[in-house]
Amino acid sequence: MVKVLSLLMGAMLMLWPAASQANDTVINRILVKINDSIITQYDLDEEMKPVLDKIGDRQLSAKEQQQLEGLRKQALENLVNDILIKQEVNRFGIDVTDEVMDKEIERVRKERELTLEEFEEVVKEDGLTMEEFRTRLKGILEKQELIGHMVNSKVLVTDTEIQDEYEARKGDYTMDKMVELAIILLPPEKSAVEVRDEIESGEVTFAEAVTKYSVGPGKEQGGSIGELSWNDLAQEWKDSLQGVKQGGVGQPLTIQGREALLSPVKIDEDKMVPLEEVRDGIYNDLMQKKRETVFTEYFEKLKRSSVIVYMDDSLKPDNGVAQ
Repeated sequence: MVKVLSLLMGAMLMLWPAASQANDTVINRILVKINDSIITQYDLDEEMKPVLDKIGDRQLSAKEQQQLEGLRKQALENLVNDILIKQEVNRFGIDVTDEVMDKEIERVRKERELTLEEFEEVVKEDGLTMEEFRTRLKGILEKQELIGHMVNSKVLVTDTEIQDEYEARKGDYTMDKMVELAIILLPPEKSAVEVRDEIESGEVTFAEAVTKYSVGPGKEQGGSIGELSWNDLAQEWKDSLQGVKQGGVGQPLTIQGREALLSPVKIDEDKMVPLEEVRDGIYNDLMQKKRETVFTEYFEKLKRSSVIVYMDDSLKPDNGVAQ
């Protein structure tokens, strides 16, 4: 697109009056040559347009002017990178069809639960027409295809790496304090205080008291109602269990209109989400990191093997890659 645009503008310059040529030459002057492609002042101005539109006619301070020049330099480097990627896309014959883009738009739209009209409105709010959005999407999908073509075959994530990452990110996968609870719901004629005294004196165990007195759930399992997150418990339950050790008995409370007792059968403060539940997520994270590393190496090698000539030394990037 850059080459076609440059040729069209060059032809127009030959036809316009001499009085306008000086200004237009500045607008269309070549800034960078990338192999057989070029970037013009016009291309850079178009890339910077959203930023410049926000600034408008406002007078910039020296610091703001310096920041603007930094953005301009970065925008030019992005254009160079885009052209290099596009050249590689063409070299490998990668072609993203309209059908593929339609499917991707449909996927994103459904993921965000947007109607087509709402999706188009979001695109408009981002300052893009649907045509401009599709052009950018095409570039993104082409880059993904290129990464897949050049990188994926070189990337492998082993079970050992997944296990090591799981252990390294233990904090991310440690669950809230978990408590396996047992409960006794008492009939109206029985006092929770009396039953609690019986249990604490050793006259009966909590499980035996469940069998003997409870009219609640889990009688065959010693009153167990399963494992619950401490944070999900009602405040009244937390108050009853506060300071109670594993296997102990909480303070009497009322549940569903009945006097009740709770026992923390098991307390687990360091329980982790099972590896199998997060394996796919860890795998995808590691794959993405490796893809980025391999692609960065590949792209830097591509830059070094390309002929990139900056016509103005002040526009060169600071990484020393440009020629």
